[in-house]
Amino acid sequence: MNGLFWGSLAGAAAGLLFAPRSGNETREKLTRELNEAAELTQNLNTSLQNFKGALTEVKETTSSLLDPFISGTKQDVDDFTFQAEPRIKQIQEQLTKIQTELEELNQ
Repeated sequence: MNGLFWGSLAGAAAGLLFAPRSGNETREKLTRELNEAAELTQNLNTSLQNFKGALTEVKETTSSLLDPFISGTKQDVDDFTFQAEPRIKQIQEQLTKIQTELEELNQ
């Protein structure tokens, strides 16, 4: 932002030096352009502060939502695994039984 301010100031000075105006007009134009540069710098600072605040808020919101989500998802997976284990065991037993019966039929 410092570069923007000095660049604006240099541009204003160059414009004033090469423009044929009276001293009063030159002073008025210089004052106007300096005020515009100061206002632009202030607007940029305000925008930067607003952005920083929004970024902090997003970070806090993400932290407050992400941890419970991860914990809840882990609990859901654990519950599913606990409920599915007996069913998986039954399916494996049935497959073993079917394979045994198929082998007996082939003999």
